[in-house]
Amino acid sequence: MEIEVLKSEKNEMEFRIIGEDDTFANLLRKILHEDNHVSFAAYRVAHPLTERDKPFFKIVTDGKESPEEALKKAAEKIKKLAKTLREEIIDKV
Repeated sequence: MEIEVLKSEKNEMEFRIIGEDDTFANLLRKILHEDNHVSFAAYRVAHPLTERDKPFFKIVTDGKESPEEALKKAAEKIKKLAKTLREEIIDKV
């Protein structure tokens, strides 16, 4: 996975996630919305046939946390969720 930053300001960031699709993008959006300092988080896919694996994201924060910090926190939360899921699956199998 690669992140291509298109715009980065104090409380706003626009970027593309190269190599991921709606599945990961929707999870990231949901986790970002759980952050009290994120006032806006959304993504779109420019064209489902040619740009499906390059979702475009926009994050806006309240200024008490930078978009980069919010993105890092969301990534860590997703990592913990994936680890927990993996452990639960292994325990059940």
